[in-house]
Amino acid sequence: MKKMRTLLGLALAVGAALSLTAPAFASDYSFATTAPQDYYGSTSYEDVYGCQYNYGGRNAADYDVPELEYGRMSTTQTGIMEQTILPGLQGTVVRDSGSYGIGGEGSGPLTELVIDGTGGSGPAVTPTIPTVQQPIYTSVSGMARADGSIGTLSIPKLGISVKVWEGETNASMAKGVGHYSSTSGWQGNIGMCGHNRGARYNIGTIKNLKPGDIITYTTIYGTRTYEVTMVKTISNTDWSYLQGTADNRITITTCLENQPTKRICVQAVEKSA
Repeated sequence: MKKMRTLLGLALAVGAALSLTAPAFASDYSFATTAPQDYYGSTSYEDVYGCQYNYGGRNAADYDVPELEYGRMSTTQTGIMEQTILPGLQGTVVRDSGSYGIGGEGSGPLTELVIDGTGGSGPAVTPTIPTVQQPIYTSVSGMARADGSIGTLSIPKLGISVKVWEGETNASMAKGVGHYSSTSGWQGNIGMCGHNRGARYNIGTIKNLKPGDIITYTTIYGTRTYEVTMVKTISNTDWSYLQGTADNRITITTCLENQPTKRICVQAVEKSA
């Protein structure tokens, strides 16, 4: 009997040892968790900000910049971008009633944002809001003179006096210089082009112009005097200098000798009286 109890105990001990080394199966484990119900927070505007969304007006979310109090100056101008246009930016926003922009005629004076630049204890500073003007343009329709040209370009320093013909084509440049049809005919930015060599009429010497040199342009509307402000080599795919402007200027381009991918670009702005 004692021997049987000893064998039974030994069997139980061996069984327990084997149970410790036997591999466990997935069914032996439970991964149940108690994740909170609000793990994904509410995205409702009212729940987040505690107020209703104000359509068409200012909302709490507009000024939710914890690093910077609304209206305070910073290197990125955070907080005042709604009131001012950052320096150096250009646009075509004008003051007119009912259109997007910085206020409008008939809508009352502009609201000035006063910023205390000393943290609340110094003189107030009112930022300047620049006036952004719209490019001006004159159609060439009705500008043709008796011979069909639309104007005469003169550059006294270079001894150039040529007629201007509509269209940036070889036919136009064979008779003088061509007018870029996408540009203005009188007011604003007038774009012209011509041969640099190998033709009866060529303007290749414009590369020798300097800032301050004079250019005149005569049309049925009169004669304007322009002062050279830029002489630059540009890519033959760069059309940026032909964009409309709010001032009166002439932009002239011609090819650059032995460099087919380059152009000489001259800009001259109307000389003030």
